[in-house]
Amino acid sequence: MGAPELSPPERKQWTNPVEFFLTLVAFAVGLGNVWRFPYLCFKNGGGAFLIPYTFMLIFIGAPVFYLELTLGQFTSAGPLVVWRVNPLLRGIGYASLATNCFLALYYNVLIAYCFYYLIASFQLVVPWSTCGNWWNTPLCTDQRTLANLSRIDLDLMKSNKLLLFLFKSAIINHFKYSCLDMTTSPSEEYFYRRVLQITNGVENLDGIVTHLAVALAVAWLICFLALSKGVQSLGKIAYFTALFPYVMLTVLIIRGATLSGAIEGVKFYMGTVNLSVLKNPSVWKEACTQVFYALSCCSGGLIAMSSFNNFNNNVYRDTISICLVTWFTSIFGGFAIFTVLAYFDSQGPGLAFVVFPEGLSMMPFAPLWCVLFFLMMCTLGFGSEFSIMETIMASIIDEFKTYLNTPKKIIIFRFCISLVFFLLGLSMVTRGGLYILNIIDQYLGGFPWLIIGVVELFCIAWVYGVENFCDDIALMIGENRRPGKFWKICWQYISPLILIFTIVFSSLFYQEVTLDDYAYPSWALALGWIVVIACLGWLPYIFTVEICRRGTWGIIKEARLPHAQWGPARDEHRQLSIRYANKNDPKQLSMQTLSTIDGGDTFDLDSAAIEVIAASPKLYVKRLSDVSTTRF
Repeated sequence: MGAPELSPPERKQWTNPVEFFLTLVAFAVGLGNVWRFPYLCFKNGGGAFLIPYTFMLIFIGAPVFYLELTLGQFTSAGPLVVWRVNPLLRGIGYASLATNCFLALYYNVLIAYCFYYLIASFQLVVPWSTCGNWWNTPLCTDQRTLANLSRIDLDLMKSNKLLLFLFKSAIINHFKYSCLDMTTSPSEEYFYRRVLQITNGVENLDGIVTHLAVALAVAWLICFLALSKGVQSLGKIAYFTALFPYVMLTVLIIRGATLSGAIEGVKFYMGTVNLSVLKNPSVWKEACTQVFYALSCCSGGLIAMSSFNNFNNNVYRDTISICLVTWFTSIFGGFAIFTVLAYFDSQGPGLAFVVFPEGLSMMPFAPLWCVLFFLMMCTLGFGSEFSIMETIMASIIDEFKTYLNTPKKIIIFRFCISLVFFLLGLSMVTRGGLYILNIIDQYLGGFPWLIIGVVELFCIAWVYGVENFCDDIALMIGENRRPGKFWKICWQYISPLILIFTIVFSSLFYQEVTLDDYAYPSWALALGWIVVIACLGWLPYIFTVEICRRGTWGIIKEARLPHAQWGPARDEHRQLSIRYANKNDPKQLSMQTLSTIDGGDTFDLDSAAIEVIAASPKLYVKRLSDVSTTRF
């Protein structure tokens, strides 16, 4: 006798709703809340930017967030399987997973930067606070020396031919300048010359930076260990990754408030309200993209995380709570930045690894504050990275669960995925790796998420049907929590129209990606568009495959209907609605929902109904509407 075929293990669930909530907080609140939102506020009218940001959060962020949480929880399936709701548009799941793969690659590189800075902070004098190190140039000038220079000293520096020669050489080597464009700070030179050892362009990668490769390996090892048991280990870690950053942000705000100039920093941040910027469409466009960054929508992660929920979890409550937490965290993190720095004109890695470390290095007990800051950054990064990678791993496991059917196989698979991603990420820890990271970041955050969002809304609100979707939500959390008109209007009209406007505006006013003053060559920009195609190309590809598989274009009407296995994963949940309990003819039952029918019970049909069913099964659904079969 042959060995019995192993069945796939039962899908794990969160231990309790608190773990799910904290994991969502850790996933949604990431590095972008610390370095991207404050810069956008400063750039776009200070406190006035809160108006478009809040507007986009209400009319785009919350509806898409609610939609994705519902899909995952209702089907108990990852982003690849969940789009069985419409086989023609299954490419949404693959597109989301592709964006997550690129995001995971460069996100862990940023964590490797943070990890390296964290280790370097355990010194009596942090190395980015002084000049005179082997990586410094003659242009390096620390803040204390700069403060003691008189205007005459600076004029003499400008007239010095040797410094002018060094200045021109530094431009060629892509360094950044402050104070009359004649000096560089220790933190700049530490980041670009010591940590990155950056080259003059993407065409010159010039080998792997060893210490960054080691830091990246440690980051991926931590990621594997944290996810070795899936959501069960992820949920426990979320207690730390979700809560610790708030403790550190609070400490930094309290410390920053005691510094001279803190009030000026707050004024730069929120005190200046320039309402005239609201006339500029680019402000609204940046608010829209920031909402996607802040909530991590359309990456498949929300679907994956909610798929481990209990079927009756209150997904509406989670949506409102996470949106409020994200809104608050974005503003809260900005106060931590501006009270310390007072003024800056940088974003992204430049803010996190140059400007802020320089500000911390000038505080008393600088190593302590640097350790706390970079520990917070590592925690924020890992909180998001764990959820991103669990989305990828769980999605593939769902797709191939007949093969990955034992705990041992699943752990080996998770290790192999981590190893592959580490090897792919090595291209971004070369001496020209920052150029590659910037290309992926800029192109990934532009069109892919916005287009995926439009297709998602179209698929659910118009093809599947917004009323059917509301029936599914009522089936999970009760008829009294059925989505109202606001959610329906957003899903059908407001959210997709705003996203389409943002896509069109971004296309009309498209600007080539740069890294500060560095202009990428054409072939490097082409690589960026390849990233976009690798993400969005799944949409037309899967659509075409499904059309060809079904024979002719005329079969689209049939193909747009949900797959026979679409719906709740467990049989007892499927029995709650006749739409899902009947597996033989889902098309005939797709528009009729009956709620709270106990599994195993028979319908109390009268003799007339039985005769109708026997004579014409197609009239079954119509006849059911006249029979009292719903129990509450």
